[in-house]
Amino acid sequence: MHLHGRAHPQTVSVFGPVLYKEPDSAECIFRHPSLDFASVHFYEAGTIDHPRNTVDAAISTGRLTREALAHINNNRPFFDSEHGPIHTFKDRKKTLSEPFDNEYFRHMQWAHFASGGAGGGMRWPNRHPHTLTAGMRKAQQSLSLFLPLINWQQFRRRNLNKEIKISDAALSAFGCGDDEQVILWVLRTNIINKKGMLSQDANTLNACAHIPALKKGHYHITAWDTVSGSAVKVFEVDYIEKEYLCLPMPPIITDLAFAIRHIGD
Repeated sequence: MHLHGRAHPQTVSVFGPVLYKEPDSAECIFRHPSLDFASVHFYEAGTIDHPRNTVDAAISTGRLTREALAHINNNRPFFDSEHGPIHTFKDRKKTLSEPFDNEYFRHMQWAHFASGGAGGGMRWPNRHPHTLTAGMRKAQQSLSLFLPLINWQQFRRRNLNKEIKISDAALSAFGCGDDEQVILWVLRTNIINKKGMLSQDANTLNACAHIPALKKGHYHITAWDTVSGSAVKVFEVDYIEKEYLCLPMPPIITDLAFAIRHIGD
């Protein structure tokens, strides 16, 4: 109030790898009582700071988001406050090709968001010019159009990356939810081409996702194309007797996101 004349949310951030060297710093970063939300810079060596493909960066983002949320004990928001190919750009003096960078960006965004992060994370461009590309803005638009599918005022998410099981090992799951709503993103990992990107002409996969700890009843499902920013299928599933909600997914070439909402007993 003294500085700005109105209240501003407060946080601190840290270069993510420091947490492994100085784990005691997690107390300040994630749980300090005077902070309103938590943030970390996701500059993991190799997968994120110098990406060779667009899949490993997403896998790392999902793991790092889960690790961060595990440190938080009061459900405060968390997001990655800086990421990007910093080693590739600053040390190797190379700018990622725009198609590769767009997919790398989109994959990291959805891995962060679906794993329980607030939004898609904050990209440090590391490009000439120093701005996000049109493809990155399109990916952000796709995420924003997905947001109304979740009732955020009632959503009390926890990370479910390891708890959600996919029937095909070629798909990785990134998810978060409570007992009535789940956000799920599935990413294909077995069709990386020579450019380090996912092959768009691969055969489709048919698989099921098994989601635990949901309230029994009737669920409304929206399957979302993260590239076009539109629904590819809307359907309903009953969850009555089984241990998991069994979600039959539409055919997948590269990735799909899902908004899953309980709509009645």
